[in-house]
Amino acid sequence: MYDILYGMRLSGKNIFTTVLSLICLCFITSCSFVGDVVHSLLIILSTDIWEGETVSWKYNGTEVQYELPNGVRTLTLDVNDSVDIYMAKMNVGSTVIPASSTRYIVSTSMGEEQHIGGFLSSRSAEEENFLLEIDNWENVSGITPSGFVREDYAPARDFVPPFHEKDGSAGSARLASVVSEPMKAAPTKALTVGVTKDLWVDVPASTAGAIELFVNSSKYTKRTATLQAVGTNCYIWVLNDNFTKGTASGDFITQTEAKNLATKFDSMYLKIREVFGTESNEIISTNGFYTISDTKVNIVVYDIEDDYTEGQGSVVAGYFWAKDYYTATEKPSNKDDVRPLSNEGKYFYVDSGFLNDYPDMIYSTLAHEFQHMINFGQKTMKSMKSATKQSDIVSSSTWSNEMMSMVCEDMIQKYLGIELLDSPVYRLLTFATNYYRSGLTDWLQDSNVDYSYAGAYAFGAYLARNYGGKDLIKQIATNQYVDQEAITQALKAIGKNESFETVFKKYPQALVLDNAPEGAPSFNKSVQGIGGGMMPALNLFTMVAQDGGGNIYSFKPTLLPANAGNRVDLRPYGFTLNYVGNTPSAGKVNITFSSPVSENEKIYLLVQPKKSN
Repeated sequence: MYDILYGMRLSGKNIFTTVLSLICLCFITSCSFVGDVVHSLLIILSTDIWEGETVSWKYNGTEVQYELPNGVRTLTLDVNDSVDIYMAKMNVGSTVIPASSTRYIVSTSMGEEQHIGGFLSSRSAEEENFLLEIDNWENVSGITPSGFVREDYAPARDFVPPFHEKDGSAGSARLASVVSEPMKAAPTKALTVGVTKDLWVDVPASTAGAIELFVNSSKYTKRTATLQAVGTNCYIWVLNDNFTKGTASGDFITQTEAKNLATKFDSMYLKIREVFGTESNEIISTNGFYTISDTKVNIVVYDIEDDYTEGQGSVVAGYFWAKDYYTATEKPSNKDDVRPLSNEGKYFYVDSGFLNDYPDMIYSTLAHEFQHMINFGQKTMKSMKSATKQSDIVSSSTWSNEMMSMVCEDMIQKYLGIELLDSPVYRLLTFATNYYRSGLTDWLQDSNVDYSYAGAYAFGAYLARNYGGKDLIKQIATNQYVDQEAITQALKAIGKNESFETVFKKYPQALVLDNAPEGAPSFNKSVQGIGGGMMPALNLFTMVAQDGGGNIYSFKPTLLPANAGNRVDLRPYGFTLNYVGNTPSAGKVNITFSSPVSENEKIYLLVQPKKSN
């Protein structure tokens, strides 16, 4: 075989001699280069001499992607012109594939002595330094007009909807049928501005008398909120601690801001429901499902986590917590049972400080949290009505639920008149350099959660722009399935001959091919959004953003080298995008791969005509 890393022609007979000679030379010279050569040859010796098949694939300019069978060691790629060649390594399993167990390209050749330039060392010094520093990259911040990155509220995210056994009885007693008895806490007529209500909210750990019984060591207590605005479809409650009648500042908002919030939510309420379905107007009790007499959505405004500071880089901008769909009369079943903290109704929460400073970002958050509320009703509450045990309850995984909420924001961005980078599009900057850190079905914790948000949004944006737009999203949102199966069934429902597996397989095409044939998947497509506006076309290969310091960031996903030394873990339903190289002309390219380890790793070669510089 021909190892293009070092320009040596090697065979099984002389590898041993070569290695021994170089080891001796390394002893004599202490040459680091020779040491590197020995290390690479030892890798080849230990993992790359295996009995695999040789197959051929002729690239004709239309079929741009080839799946490498597990048993193939060498692929002969016949190209019709000068082309760029990429590799995607994809994990189609639910567990991590360690970096050391992933496949890589051992060698490439074209003709007797040629090699593919990009695979040797044609990267610029700047690119090489970038790759060396890639593990030190943080999330891109300071890019958005608002300047902060939104994070999730862990207690709400981690809430597991409990199964209610009728009247607390044991066994598999079903919930009673829906009854029309109004909740004791629900008013019989619309409320008016100025009324007050005590609501459960999170408070600082030092708050005296606060409850510390519940999830994630957070503390909660009741605080008085005043109804500051009434919309057609919502109530805007502002905690008295975060309201001012004077000039808004810090985490204090005015009634005018509350009215604007109500107006903005009213403008999107029916339009979101047309696509994502309707939220539930029932409350879950041990006696059944009780209909709420006042069906307005309650939006509570306060300083979430009491952490607002000027120039804050990341924030919980809002959250929906399904505990509020339960009656608050239940005794906790364990230390993590938050039902006693229910505010009993249709509630979600937004941050007062960021509403004051960055209203557009919070308006987008309204759409995000409303989708969460709808999703709980469409998926979880519907499944509860026939459930006989906890495992019968169907709930969307965090990744798919968050994906749909960000797609909702994406779809309504034009209608609301929100700047592009105050929509989830800004997450594509984090995705571009960190996509491999979180698989699609992951949901990471703490600061790493931003990688999961970025990955979930990117896949949702890809789905919507390539496989049916609003029609597809409506089917995913309203069918009886969740997660991957919801996507598969939605594709079938709109007549697409696709499944989750097939669209996931094609995903790399949209991420690396900037010169693909017409019809190939791409982010650079505009489709119908919500309210008559269009979801914008996103050209990842030309889009850039600039932060306050003048630094330029690209939306183009980072391509990793395809050799053994630059491998990373493959997260669940995660992938890496690798640059193999380019050919100087038409001809046959031989690409030799290391042996397979995991059956969940799929290798794809992607080819496109080389772009002229």
